Amino acid sequence: MLNEKGVTRVQWIALYYLGKNNNVNQRDLAKLMNIKESTIARLIDRMEREKLVIRKKNQSDKRVINIILTQKGKETRIELLPEGEKFNELVSTGIKEDELEIFMNVLHKMVSNVSKHNI
Repeated sequence: MLNEKGVTRVQWIALYYLGKNNNVNQRDLAKLMNIKESTIARLIDRMEREKLVIRKKNQSDKRVINIILTQKGKETRIELLPEGEKFNELVSTGIKEDELEIFMNVLHKMVSNVSKHNI
């Protein structure tokens, strides 16, 4: 379904987080997605060209640029959300909530370790 809409998996993840969080800047989005800021910059460039997002200066701090979903981005996110939920259910079948929480904590620690050592 993602490919049919011309959206990559990484773009979908960005759409998901941008729809879930208001006033997200590039750095915050990179942290949410556990990817480098240089990678997120290229992703945002592409999503901007595809009219899924716009960059907008933060009203309280003009140095910060927020990433905002466009109407097309919002519509694409809403359309793809059921597919994302199906995928999530598929991959988490048979996994208890506490097991998933432990996994996520360990995964975040591993990502943090990789970031600290610039691997």
